[in-house]
Amino acid sequence: VVLLDPARGANVGAACRAAKNMGAAGLAVVGGSFDPDEARRTAVHAADVFDARRTPASLEEAVAGSALVLGTTSRRQPWAIPVRDVGEAFADARARGLAGADVALVFGPEDSGLDNATLARCHVVACIPTADEYASLNLAQAVVVCLYEWLRGSREQGGVPSHPEHDPPADAATQAAALADLSGVLAEVGFLEGDQGERVMASVASMLVRGGLSARDASILRGIARQVRWAVRRGR
Repeated sequence: VVLLDPARGANVGAACRAAKNMGAAGLAVVGGSFDPDEARRTAVHAADVFDARRTPASLEEAVAGSALVLGTTSRRQPWAIPVRDVGEAFADARARGLAGADVALVFGPEDSGLDNATLARCHVVACIPTADEYASLNLAQAVVVCLYEWLRGSREQGGVPSHPEHDPPADAATQAAALADLSGVLAEVGFLEGDQGERVMASVASMLVRGGLSARDASILRGIARQVRWAVRRGR
């Protein structure tokens, strides 16, 4: 569980309880102005999760080793990024052999959630189905519902085999590096010109990671970017 800039200690503590209830591997908190004493008190018997939390300096550091980064939102269509039902997104992840992999669930600040630029850095964006009149859930509620969906689906499918060892999934840092190489060369050839360049790249990234990039896929993608850049700079 990754919390970005949480403001309330009670929500952080309740997220710790949810993580322990549902068997999550741990908690990472990036920034935030919450009261740590309140968080520890609210965590009750999950205070050990709070005390063992990681405090990375950025989202990229928090998810660097994750094979899948799932961002959460209450918006049905933020920017140009496809949004999945969280249960369907988890089912797809298990079908791709990620049941035993490092999966990061990313949640934004209580008042605003994750912004478009952050959602664009996630591999999958998911929402929890709610009534249209009031779609935004409390942070801790969203954490427990998402973790419940993951645990329930994993038990129902009973141990989906992991990705084959000869073609392991690329972690978040490797995928980000490949997409950065691609973004750079697309900008160089003029594909990302204009005000919509960042939005277009978000769509391209979403399209590429939707099916899951393996380490080999990421390597091929970086090779393509290098070759295109080489050809362009030599006027070929």
